[in-house]
Amino acid sequence: MPRRSVTSYDIAKAAGVSQSAVSRAFSPGAPIAAKTRERILNVAAEMGYQPNAIARSMSSARQDTHQKSGMVGVIVTRLEDPFFAHTIAHFSRHLQASGWHMLLFTVDNEVEVDGALNALMQYKVDSIIILSAILSKHMARVCRDQGTPVMLYNRGAEGLNVNSVQIENHEGGRIAADILREAGHERIAFVAGDPNDETSQGRAAGLAERLAEDGLEVFLHETGDYTFVGGREAGLRLFSRVERPDAVFCASDVMALGVLHAARHDLGLEAPRDFSLIGFDDIPAAAWPGHMLTTIRQPIRRMIREAVDIVIDQMNTPDQPPRVTRFSGALILRNTVRGAGPGST
Repeated sequence: MPRRSVTSYDIAKAAGVSQSAVSRAFSPGAPIAAKTRERILNVAAEMGYQPNAIARSMSSARQDTHQKSGMVGVIVTRLEDPFFAHTIAHFSRHLQASGWHMLLFTVDNEVEVDGALNALMQYKVDSIIILSAILSKHMARVCRDQGTPVMLYNRGAEGLNVNSVQIENHEGGRIAADILREAGHERIAFVAGDPNDETSQGRAAGLAERLAEDGLEVFLHETGDYTFVGGREAGLRLFSRVERPDAVFCASDVMALGVLHAARHDLGLEAPRDFSLIGFDDIPAAAWPGHMLTTIRQPIRRMIREAVDIVIDQMNTPDQPPRVTRFSGALILRNTVRGAGPGST
Protein backbone atom coordinates (compact mmCIF):
# COMPACT_ATOMS: atom_id res chain seq x y z
CA MET A 1 0.00 0.00 0.00
CA PRO A 2 1.31 3.51 -0.79
CA ARG A 3 2.42 5.44 2.25
CA ARG A 4 0.06 8.23 3.36
CA SER A 5 1.58 11.71 3.33
CA VAL A 6 2.06 13.42 6.68
CA THR A 7 -0.46 16.24 7.11
CA SER A 8 -0.61 19.36 9.25
CA TYR A 9 -3.21 17.60 11.41
CA ASP A 10 -0.69 14.82 12.15
CA ILE A 11 1.87 17.41 13.21
CA ALA A 12 -0.69 19.20 15.39
CA LYS A 13 -1.60 15.96 17.17
CA ALA A 14 2.04 14.96 17.73
CA ALA A 15 3.03 18.44 18.96
CA GLY A 16 -0.08 18.87 21.10
CA VAL A 17 -1.21 22.05 19.33
CA SER A 18 -4.02 23.11 17.00
CA GLN A 19 -3.81 22.78 13.21
CA SER A 20 -3.94 26.58 12.92
CA ALA A 21 -0.82 26.79 15.11
CA VAL A 22 0.99 24.51 12.66
CA SER A 23 -0.07 26.78 9.81
CA ARG A 24 1.22 29.86 11.68
CA ALA A 25 4.51 28.13 12.45
CA PHE A 26 5.22 27.83 8.72
CA SER A 27 4.07 31.38 7.91
CA PRO A 28 6.82 33.98 8.36
CA GLY A 29 5.64 36.85 10.56
CA ALA A 30 2.54 35.02 11.82
CA PRO A 31 1.76 35.47 15.56
CA ILE A 32 3.03 32.43 17.47
CA ALA A 33 5.26 31.92 20.53
CA ALA A 34 8.88 31.19 19.70
CA LYS A 35 8.96 28.00 21.80
CA THR A 36 5.75 26.72 20.22
CA ARG A 37 7.11 27.40 16.73
CA GLU A 38 10.35 25.60 17.59
CA ARG A 39 8.47 22.55 18.95
CA ILE A 40 6.26 22.35 15.84
CA LEU A 41 9.20 22.68 13.45
CA ASN A 42 11.15 19.97 15.31
CA VAL A 43 8.18 17.57 15.17
CA ALA A 44 7.66 18.37 11.47
CA ALA A 45 11.32 17.63 10.71
CA GLU A 46 11.18 14.30 12.59
CA MET A 47 8.02 13.25 10.74
CA GLY A 48 9.20 14.48 7.31
CA TYR A 49 6.41 17.00 6.89
CA GLN A 50 6.52 19.65 4.16
CA PRO A 51 3.70 22.21 3.87
CA ASN A 52 1.83 22.53 0.57
CA ALA A 53 3.14 25.87 -0.66
CA ILE A 54 0.61 26.19 -3.47
CA ALA A 55 -2.35 25.45 -1.20
CA ARG A 56 -1.09 27.92 1.41
CA SER A 57 -0.55 30.69 -1.11
CA MET A 58 -3.96 30.13 -2.71
CA SER A 59 -5.64 30.16 0.69
CA SER A 60 -3.90 33.41 1.72
CA ALA A 61 -4.76 35.09 -1.58
CA ARG A 62 -8.41 34.12 -1.24
CA GLN A 63 -8.66 35.40 2.32
CA ASP A 64 -6.97 38.71 1.53
CA THR A 65 -7.26 40.17 -1.97
CA HIS A 66 -4.10 42.21 -1.30
CA GLN A 67 -2.10 39.11 -0.37
CA LYS A 68 0.33 37.87 -3.04
CA SER A 69 0.36 34.16 -3.89
CA GLY A 70 4.02 34.33 -4.95
CA MET A 71 3.21 32.62 -8.27
CA VAL A 72 3.39 33.86 -11.85
CA GLY A 73 1.46 31.87 -14.44
CA VAL A 74 3.25 31.21 -17.72
CA ILE A 75 1.52 29.89 -20.84
CA VAL A 76 3.62 28.65 -23.75
CA THR A 77 3.03 27.08 -27.13
CA ARG A 78 5.64 25.00 -28.98
CA LEU A 79 7.57 24.02 -25.84
CA GLU A 80 9.32 21.35 -27.95
CA ASP A 81 11.00 24.17 -29.89
CA PRO A 82 14.54 24.62 -28.45
CA PHE A 83 14.11 28.40 -28.58
CA PHE A 84 11.13 28.29 -26.21
CA ALA A 85 12.65 25.66 -23.94
CA HIS A 86 15.69 27.94 -23.64
CA THR A 87 13.44 30.96 -23.04
CA ILE A 88 11.38 29.21 -20.34
CA ALA A 89 14.58 28.26 -18.48
CA HIS A 90 15.64 31.93 -18.39
CA PHE A 91 12.17 33.05 -17.31
CA SER A 92 12.18 30.53 -14.46
CA ARG A 93 15.60 31.60 -13.18
CA HIS A 94 14.79 35.31 -13.37
CA LEU A 95 11.41 34.94 -11.66
CA GLN A 96 12.91 32.86 -8.85
CA ALA A 97 15.70 35.40 -8.37
CA SER A 98 13.00 38.06 -8.03
CA GLY A 99 11.11 36.07 -5.39
CA TRP A 100 8.37 34.52 -7.54
CA HIS A 101 7.70 30.94 -8.64
CA MET A 102 6.55 29.94 -12.10
CA LEU A 103 3.40 27.89 -12.72
CA LEU A 104 3.74 26.58 -16.28
CA PHE A 105 0.86 25.66 -18.60
CA THR A 106 1.51 24.38 -22.13
CA VAL A 107 -0.99 24.63 -24.98
CA ASP A 108 -0.94 23.22 -28.50
CA ASN A 109 -2.25 26.37 -30.18
CA GLU A 110 -3.65 29.84 -29.55
CA VAL A 111 -7.22 28.50 -29.45
CA GLU A 112 -6.40 26.89 -26.09
CA VAL A 113 -4.94 30.03 -24.48
CA ASP A 114 -8.21 31.30 -22.98
CA GLY A 115 -8.92 27.90 -21.40
CA ALA A 116 -5.43 27.84 -19.87
CA LEU A 117 -5.97 31.37 -18.57
CA ASN A 118 -9.19 30.33 -16.87
CA ALA A 119 -7.35 27.44 -15.20
CA LEU A 120 -4.47 29.67 -14.10
CA MET A 121 -6.83 32.19 -12.52
CA GLN A 122 -8.05 29.46 -10.18
CA TYR A 123 -4.54 29.29 -8.72
CA LYS A 124 -4.73 32.98 -7.80
CA VAL A 125 -1.51 33.78 -9.69
CA ASP A 126 -0.17 37.30 -9.26
CA SER A 127 0.43 37.85 -12.97
CA ILE A 128 0.38 35.98 -16.28
CA ILE A 129 3.04 35.78 -19.01
CA ILE A 130 2.01 34.38 -22.41
CA LEU A 131 4.80 33.29 -24.76
CA SER A 132 4.32 33.57 -28.53
CA ALA A 133 0.53 33.46 -28.35
CA ILE A 134 -2.29 35.89 -27.78
CA LEU A 135 -5.37 36.06 -25.60
CA SER A 136 -8.88 37.15 -26.51
CA LYS A 137 -10.16 40.65 -25.79
CA HIS A 138 -12.63 39.09 -23.36
CA MET A 139 -9.92 37.40 -21.27
CA ALA A 140 -7.75 40.52 -21.41
CA ARG A 141 -10.68 42.40 -19.86
CA VAL A 142 -11.25 39.67 -17.24
CA CYS A 143 -7.58 39.82 -16.17
CA ARG A 144 -7.67 43.61 -16.07
CA ASP A 145 -10.88 43.64 -13.99
CA GLN A 146 -9.29 41.21 -11.50
CA GLY A 147 -6.11 43.26 -11.26
CA THR A 148 -3.91 40.53 -12.78
CA PRO A 149 -1.15 41.99 -15.03
CA VAL A 150 -0.70 40.22 -18.37
CA MET A 151 2.53 40.19 -20.37
CA LEU A 152 2.64 39.09 -24.01
CA TYR A 153 6.16 37.91 -24.78
CA ASN A 154 7.18 37.66 -28.45
CA ARG A 155 3.77 38.98 -29.51
CA GLY A 156 2.21 42.38 -30.15
CA ALA A 157 -0.60 43.68 -27.97
CA GLU A 158 -2.50 45.95 -30.36
CA GLY A 159 -6.03 46.64 -29.11
CA LEU A 160 -5.69 44.52 -25.96
CA ASN A 161 -4.45 47.06 -23.39
CA VAL A 162 -1.87 44.62 -21.97
CA ASN A 163 1.94 44.63 -21.67
CA SER A 164 4.13 43.40 -24.49
CA VAL A 165 7.83 42.68 -25.03
CA GLN A 166 8.77 41.72 -28.57
CA ILE A 167 11.61 41.59 -31.06
CA GLU A 168 11.45 43.97 -34.03
CA ASN A 169 10.36 41.32 -36.55
CA HIS A 170 9.98 43.67 -39.51
CA GLU A 171 13.44 45.11 -38.92
CA GLY A 172 14.85 41.58 -38.68
CA GLY A 173 13.48 40.77 -42.12
CA ARG A 174 15.18 43.84 -43.54
CA ILE A 175 18.49 42.90 -41.88
CA ALA A 176 18.33 39.45 -43.50
CA ALA A 177 17.55 40.97 -46.89
CA ASP A 178 20.43 43.44 -46.59
CA ILE A 179 23.10 40.80 -46.01
CA LEU A 180 21.74 38.54 -48.75
CA ARG A 181 21.61 41.37 -51.26
CA GLU A 182 25.15 42.39 -50.32
CA ALA A 183 26.16 38.81 -51.13
CA GLY A 184 24.63 39.22 -54.60
CA HIS A 185 21.58 37.00 -54.19
CA GLU A 186 18.43 37.60 -56.24
CA ARG A 187 16.38 34.41 -55.87
CA ILE A 188 15.67 34.68 -52.15
CA ALA A 189 13.09 32.33 -50.61
CA PHE A 190 11.32 32.71 -47.28
CA VAL A 191 10.27 29.86 -44.97
CA ALA A 192 7.50 30.90 -42.57
CA GLY A 193 6.60 29.08 -39.39
CA ASP A 194 2.89 29.66 -39.94
CA PRO A 195 1.68 32.08 -42.64
CA ASN A 196 -1.04 33.33 -40.27
CA ASP A 197 1.37 33.96 -37.40
CA GLU A 198 2.21 37.63 -36.82
CA THR A 199 5.85 36.79 -36.07
CA SER A 200 6.34 35.16 -39.48
CA GLN A 201 4.30 37.86 -41.16
CA GLY A 202 6.48 40.61 -39.71
CA ARG A 203 9.72 38.93 -40.76
CA ALA A 204 8.35 38.20 -44.24
CA ALA A 205 7.13 41.80 -44.64
CA GLY A 206 10.54 43.23 -43.75
CA LEU A 207 12.23 40.92 -46.24
CA ALA A 208 9.75 41.77 -49.01
CA GLU A 209 9.96 45.52 -48.36
CA ARG A 210 13.75 45.58 -48.58
CA LEU A 211 13.82 43.44 -51.73
CA ALA A 212 11.22 45.69 -53.37
CA GLU A 213 13.59 48.63 -52.92
CA ASP A 214 15.95 46.77 -55.28
CA GLY A 215 13.16 45.89 -57.70
CA LEU A 216 12.91 42.28 -56.53
CA GLU A 217 10.21 40.04 -55.05
CA VAL A 218 10.51 37.14 -52.64
CA PHE A 219 11.38 34.28 -54.99
CA LEU A 220 9.41 31.54 -53.21
CA HIS A 221 7.36 31.17 -50.02
CA GLU A 222 7.29 27.95 -48.00
CA THR A 223 5.95 26.94 -44.58
CA GLY A 224 7.85 24.89 -42.00
CA ASP A 225 5.57 24.90 -38.94
CA TYR A 226 8.46 26.12 -36.72
CA THR A 227 9.88 22.56 -36.58
CA PHE A 228 13.04 20.82 -37.79
CA VAL A 229 10.99 18.30 -39.77
CA GLY A 230 8.91 21.08 -41.31
CA GLY A 231 12.08 22.96 -42.25
CA ARG A 232 13.57 19.84 -43.83
CA GLU A 233 10.44 19.27 -45.90
CA ALA A 234 10.39 22.91 -46.96
CA GLY A 235 14.05 22.60 -47.99
CA LEU A 236 13.30 19.53 -50.09
CA ARG A 237 10.52 21.38 -51.89
CA LEU A 238 12.67 24.45 -52.49
CA PHE A 239 15.78 22.69 -53.77
CA SER A 240 14.04 19.99 -55.81
CA ARG A 241 12.78 22.63 -58.26
CA VAL A 242 14.35 23.11 -61.68
CA GLU A 243 15.02 26.74 -60.78
CA ARG A 244 15.91 26.74 -57.12
CA PRO A 245 16.61 29.67 -54.80
CA ASP A 246 20.13 30.93 -54.33
CA ALA A 247 19.36 32.00 -50.75
CA VAL A 248 16.84 31.12 -48.01
CA PHE A 249 15.70 33.16 -45.00
CA CYS A 250 13.86 31.14 -42.34
CA ALA A 251 11.62 32.59 -39.63
CA SER A 252 13.39 30.42 -37.03
CA ASP A 253 16.72 28.69 -36.53
CA VAL A 254 15.05 25.32 -36.00
CA MET A 255 13.55 25.44 -39.49
CA ALA A 256 16.81 26.75 -40.94
CA LEU A 257 18.65 23.73 -39.52
CA GLY A 258 16.03 21.51 -41.15
CA VAL A 259 16.65 23.24 -44.49
CA LEU A 260 20.40 22.79 -44.01
CA HIS A 261 19.93 19.07 -43.30
CA ALA A 262 17.79 18.57 -46.41
CA ALA A 263 20.31 20.38 -48.60
CA ARG A 264 23.34 18.52 -47.26
CA HIS A 265 22.10 15.01 -46.60
CA ASP A 266 19.27 14.61 -49.08
CA LEU A 267 20.39 16.67 -52.06
CA GLY A 268 24.17 16.96 -51.76
CA LEU A 269 24.14 20.77 -51.58
CA GLU A 270 26.24 22.87 -49.24
CA ALA A 271 25.91 26.33 -47.73
CA PRO A 272 27.32 28.74 -48.67
CA ARG A 273 28.77 27.07 -51.77
CA ASP A 274 25.39 26.40 -53.42
CA PHE A 275 23.11 28.77 -51.50
CA SER A 276 23.13 31.12 -48.53
CA LEU A 277 21.02 30.50 -45.45
CA ILE A 278 19.87 32.72 -42.57
CA GLY A 279 17.84 31.76 -39.50
CA PHE A 280 16.27 33.76 -36.68
CA ASP A 281 16.65 33.51 -32.86
CA ASP A 282 20.28 32.33 -32.39
CA ILE A 283 19.50 29.17 -30.44
CA PRO A 284 22.58 27.39 -28.99
CA ALA A 285 22.56 24.78 -31.79
CA ALA A 286 23.04 27.52 -34.39
CA ALA A 287 26.64 27.96 -33.19
CA TRP A 288 27.51 24.24 -33.17
CA PRO A 289 30.55 23.48 -35.38
CA GLY A 290 28.48 21.30 -37.71
CA HIS A 291 26.00 24.12 -38.32
CA MET A 292 27.65 27.56 -37.90
CA LEU A 293 24.37 29.15 -38.97
CA THR A 294 24.16 32.84 -39.76
CA THR A 295 21.14 34.20 -37.88
CA ILE A 296 19.32 37.17 -36.34
CA ARG A 297 19.89 37.02 -32.58
CA GLN A 298 17.11 37.80 -30.12
CA PRO A 299 18.58 39.38 -26.94
CA ILE A 300 16.47 37.06 -24.78
CA ARG A 301 18.22 37.82 -21.47
CA ARG A 302 17.47 41.54 -21.81
CA MET A 303 13.98 40.88 -23.15
CA ILE A 304 13.12 38.51 -20.30
CA ARG A 305 14.55 40.85 -17.68
CA GLU A 306 12.41 43.67 -19.11
CA ALA A 307 9.28 41.47 -19.18
CA VAL A 308 9.73 40.30 -15.60
CA ASP A 309 10.55 43.80 -14.34
CA ILE A 310 7.38 45.17 -15.93
CA VAL A 311 5.04 42.58 -14.40
CA ILE A 312 6.70 42.90 -10.96
CA ASP A 313 6.30 46.69 -11.13
CA GLN A 314 2.63 46.27 -11.98
CA MET A 315 2.06 43.67 -9.26
CA ASN A 316 3.47 46.15 -6.75
CA THR A 317 1.78 49.20 -8.30
CA PRO A 318 -1.43 47.96 -9.98
CA ASP A 319 -2.53 51.34 -11.40
CA GLN A 320 0.34 51.59 -13.88
CA PRO A 321 -0.69 51.65 -17.57
CA PRO A 322 0.44 48.76 -19.82
CA ARG A 323 3.92 49.06 -21.28
CA VAL A 324 5.08 48.00 -24.74
CA THR A 325 8.79 47.41 -25.42
CA ARG A 326 10.50 46.44 -28.67
CA PHE A 327 14.07 45.15 -29.03
CA SER A 328 16.26 45.13 -32.12
CA GLY A 329 17.80 41.88 -33.30
CA ALA A 330 21.51 41.56 -34.10
CA LEU A 331 22.99 39.94 -37.19
CA ILE A 332 25.31 37.07 -36.21
CA LEU A 333 27.56 36.18 -39.12
CA ARG A 334 28.81 32.61 -39.23
CA ASN A 335 29.45 30.34 -42.20
CA THR A 336 26.19 29.97 -44.14
CA VAL A 337 26.16 33.25 -46.09
CA ARG A 338 28.38 33.70 -49.11
CA GLY A 339 31.28 36.09 -48.51
CA ALA A 340 30.44 36.65 -44.82
CA GLY A 341 32.70 35.21 -42.15
CA PRO A 342 32.16 34.62 -38.42
CA GLY A 343 31.53 37.61 -36.20
CA SER A 344 28.64 39.94 -35.53
CA THR A 345 27.38 43.37 -36.46
